[in-house]
Amino acid sequence: MDFKKFITDLAAIYRMPTARTPVGPIVDVDAVHEVGRKAAHEAGHAEGYEAGRKAGYEDGHAKGYEGGYNKGYDEGFQMGLEAKTPPEPEPPPEPPPPPKPEP
Repeated sequence: MDFKKFITDLAAIYRMPTARTPVGPIVDVDAVHEVGRKAAHEAGHAEGYEAGRKAGYEDGHAKGYEGGYNKGYDEGFQMGLEAKTPPEPEPPPEPPPPPKPEP
């Protein structure tokens, strides 16, 4: 094989053609970028919304549970105290007024 032919064949393998032939459909890169950006934004928004809703629900649930527990505990404690304390004795009846002297 001739050295000159070898170099020519080697150059032909790695040479870029001047006009590229599209393999797939021609796509507008800006439009694809915008669609991807919007899809990512919507996915992130939905994920953030769902996470926030769950956190709010759990926080509200915990506060409601704790508030109800405390109220029930306080009321029950008060009822227990009232049941433990003996009733106050009735005050003795007032003595009748002394009879008035007649003139």
